[in-house]
Amino acid sequence: MRPATQHHGWADLTRAELRVAHLVAEGLTNRAVAAQLSVSPHTVDSHLRNIFAKLGISSRVALVRLAVLADLAA
Repeated sequence: MRPATQHHGWADLTRAELRVAHLVAEGLTNRAVAAQLSVSPHTVDSHLRNIFAKLGISSRVALVRLAVLADLAA
């Protein structure tokens, strides 16, 4: 995990980042998220890097855990 000083939280995520986080939490791959949102896989990867930094995490597994705790995953 990253230092607590870099931890911002869900409220700091953009609308696009929240959509990506939600789809990743549902188990979609970057390619599947990209197809769902009509963006490139590179864009999804960029959003994930931003999400990780804002939430103070470093993996998809950590994102899913936080999403479940926040009841983001459907």
